[in-house]
Order: sequence, then C-alpha cells, then structure tokens
Amino acid sequence: MKEHFASIFVGAVAVLLAALAPGLAQGGVSRQVTPNGHVYWMFPIEEAARTAVAIDWSGGLTMLPEGRETAARVGVNLMLNGGAGGKTPDEIVADFQDLDAGSRLTVQPDHIRGFIVAPNQHLNTAANIANQVIATPNLDARWFARERKSLADQGLARATNLFGIGWSVAHDTMFGDHPYRRFWALRPVEAIENLSLDDIVQWHAAAFTTEGMTITAAGSAPVAAIGEAIDRALVGLPASATAALHEFPAASIPAKTIVFHHPEASHSLILAFGALPSGLTGSDLPLNLAVGVLGYGQQSRLFRSVRTGLRAAYGYRADYVDFTRGQRVLTMGGQVETALLQESFDTTRDTYETFRTDGISFVEFPIARRFYRQRIEDSLGKPADAAYLLMESRLNGHPEDDLPTLHNRIGALDRGAVNTFIAQSFPPFDAMLKIVVTPDPDAIAGDCVITSFDGLRSCF
Repeated sequence: MKEHFASIFVGAVAVLLAALAPGLAQGGVSRQVTPNGHVYWMFPIEEAARTAVAIDWSGGLTMLPEGRETAARVGVNLMLNGGAGGKTPDEIVADFQDLDAGSRLTVQPDHIRGFIVAPNQHLNTAANIANQVIATPNLDARWFARERKSLADQGLARATNLFGIGWSVAHDTMFGDHPYRRFWALRPVEAIENLSLDDIVQWHAAAFTTEGMTITAAGSAPVAAIGEAIDRALVGLPASATAALHEFPAASIPAKTIVFHHPEASHSLILAFGALPSGLTGSDLPLNLAVGVLGYGQQSRLFRSVRTGLRAAYGYRADYVDFTRGQRVLTMGGQVETALLQESFDTTRDTYETFRTDGISFVEFPIARRFYRQRIEDSLGKPADAAYLLMESRLNGHPEDDLPTLHNRIGALDRGAVNTFIAQSFPPFDAMLKIVVTPDPDAIAGDCVITSFDGLRSCF
C-alpha cells in the first residue's frame, strides 16, 4: 500500500502539469487527423529524438455488470503479462526492448489509458506491437488463472499491513456497497476469485473500440508518421462498443474518526480524507500549489510539524486521488509512533487548520511556484510525460485558445487569490473522514473502535 499511497502524489503532480503543459508548448498544440480519420492532438518537441502516443478509452469498468468490476483489473494485467498476437510475454517485452521503446496500459473506474514511446524511426513498429497487445491479446486460461490469483493475493495482503487496512477501511466507509469499492479495495476477494475467463473476454470486447477515444502525441516525428502509427495501433478494433456504460453515484465522505484495532502492528497509522474540487473545475494550479506546500517534501507543513517537530512519524504527506474524473479527494497522513498517536493526530489537525485558514505564506509562495514551474519545464522535454500531460488537459476540458497564455498565468499567480481558493475549497478537518489503525485503541479518542472490516456497521 505504500506504493499505492505514493502513486497518488504522482497523479496529483501529473494533473498540475497537465493543466500547465500546453502553455509551454514549443510549437503550440494542434489538432490533427490520421489517414483513417482519428482525431488527435499534437505537442511538438523539436529537440527530442523520440515520440510518444497516448490513447484514452472512456468506460473503464463502467461497462461491466455489477459484481464483475475487478474483471477490468485482471483483464489489463492479463493483457500486459499474458503475451499477444500468438507471442509469449517474454517475446513481446524483447520486441519492445529491441526498439528501445516502451509502453504502458492502465485502467481506472471511468477510463483506460495506453501509451507507447519509441525512437522516431521505430514508431510504426512499436505501434504494431502495441496493436497486438490491444487487439489480439492472448486471453489464455492458464495465464488468466495466474493473474486472477495474483490480484486476489494482493487483496488478501491488504488486510495484514497498516496502509492496506487503513485504505480498505477508507474505501469501505466511503463506498459502502458501491461497485467502485470492489475495484479499489480488491474486496471481497471472492469478487476476484469468482471471475471467469469469459468475463475478461467480454470486458475486452466492450472496452477496446475506436468509439469514445481521446488521442494525444508529443515528440519530433512528422505529423504524417504519427498519424500512420496511430492507425496501426488501432487496426482491428471495432468501431463502436456493444455494452452500455453504467452511471455510478459519487463516494460519500462522512465526518468520522474511525479507529481500527490491529494488535500485531508495530506502529500506528493516521489517514484523513476530504472532498476537493475536481479537475473539471479548472483549479489544478492553485490546488497543486496548495497540496505541495501542505504535504509534499521535507519542507512541507505536515512533514515539518509531525516528522521533524514531534519526531513521531516515518514519513508524512498530503496528496489527492481522483476516484473518477468528477470526484477528487484530499488525502493526508502517514505512520506514527503509537506513544505519540494522539499528539500526532492533534498536530495534524492544527497544522492543517492553520494552513486552511491562513494559506501559503509570503516566503513559501514564490518557492512553491518556482518549484512547479521547473517541474513543468523538465517534463515538457520528455515525450512520454508531455503526451500524458496533454491528455489530462484535453480530458479536463481546457479550451484550446487558453493554452498559449498558461505559462504567463503561472508567473502572474496571486498569493491572495490562491489563499482564497484554499480557504473556500479545502474542507474543515472536522468534516473529513479520519482513519486510525493502531495496536493500542486507548491511545486516541475516536467516534468508534472496530476490530474487523465488518465492524464498520457499528460506526453508523
């Protein structure tokens, strides 16, 4: 779960960069059309020797029947690890390595994202390999059983470690019987174990079509070559989906402090969750500046107060996670010494509330702004990063004619306006969901103490 917790910050930084990336475009973002009629958005990086293409399919798990949501996660893992086009997994990996190329495929509740990056002269060949993975994966029973067991084992392991328990309690609390709980928490594990290969086959047929795509590219390859590569990557996909997308309600974030008694734990864990404006609101820049100052790095407010000040924590941070594109949730916390659990909790509350009401200081503001600006400039020289960032910008609905002005708007950010955003958009600590996992339930005051996931019912 440490990897899961850390990945949330990566996502948060990526969304910040996505909001800003087009403003630094070396040649501007342009709308292009492939020979087969697929629209894509191009970001030129003239000095790069490589080009990246990203494709986003809307849908994710929302075309799956209830109870089968984890088929999307098993399915992606099977596509990546089971080989494709009649080739073994090792052969697919070797083919990409021979080209000095890379690829990735991920799934979220409401979308699937894939990308390839390769030297310009090998872009078409890399696209052919990617097409095998997307269009003709080896959906083999033996590999399916292996990937199903691997994901089920992940779900079981989460019940035995601090972060796994903390996030599982959070998912159970916020989602309840919501279908997304099975996807995020990998629980109940029977939802994975009861999957059949036919579930994966049906999901794959519904998920990968040329309908509902968003495509971006970044690098130095000619537009014509990029268009040809995109068409090659999509060969053989049906033109429309056969499964209807389901609409799911948003998660609920109750104002509770829930203590999970875990006697075997050597330390304690504090996690807090609260609603934030989504990426669709156009608030990525002030949000990411705020989250960075609050909880990213050793100079952040939370790290200095809980880790450096109290010497109570092993690491402490703030991030956010997008449960869907329309629901963004603030997260903060970390592992702490049990003897300092209540003091760490109180310090977290006080540090956060001071930040929420007073905002970013006169000294912090230019440093935070310069840090993010440098991160943007670095990422825009990397085709894979830039293609991803441009994708986020397009999906979040940033107007195309606003893109050239974004770089100047970074430098013109006003501290007062950002602090007003923080005060208006960050939820009060008392309105947040707090999860504490500890070997000593008497070490902290909470609304309820539970000893199992089923015990959550007693908290409401």
